[in-house]
Amino acid sequence: MSDIPPREPRALFQPPGVTFTRLPRKALTLWRLTLALWTTLVALLFGVIPTALVQLLHADQAVWPFWTLVCIIAAAAAVGWQRLGARWQATGYCLTEDELLLRGGLLHQHLTAMSYGRIQTVEVWSGPVQRRLDLATVHASTGSYHGSTVKNVTTAEAEEIRDVLTRLARQKQVAL
Repeated sequence: MSDIPPREPRALFQPPGVTFTRLPRKALTLWRLTLALWTTLVALLFGVIPTALVQLLHADQAVWPFWTLVCIIAAAAAVGWQRLGARWQATGYCLTEDELLLRGGLLHQHLTAMSYGRIQTVEVWSGPVQRRLDLATVHASTGSYHGSTVKNVTTAEAEEIRDVLTRLARQKQVAL
């Protein structure tokens, strides 16, 4: 048997002495705005527009199946709205002395650690909606397939993360 004492499963995703920085509230706003837009689009395409067409072309045809579908879509969106709040609370990042740590997930939790010495490129980008909410995304790449992305942080945080990652990557660069 192993001499290692059993640990609580949650401790696997919360290393000792590490405090994760939570994403800004604006990130949750962006996620929920995206959910609302997709929900509206799906409800229109599969519920409201077919109902109008059926009533226009076949006035005697029942339209309740389409409205039932709209209700199911709305219920799924309400559940998704709550799950996004829980996902926001579970997502975070931490810049330690030696590595970038990213944590996230509800059902499938994950913790990603990227050593500063392996980082070759650091990218920062911001789409039109992100810019409107003063958010940006930072992506650190190892030059191979692997990379880590800190999504939807404030532009000030993105600038700080970019500066820290590039400075520490230069200092701790692994010889190739």
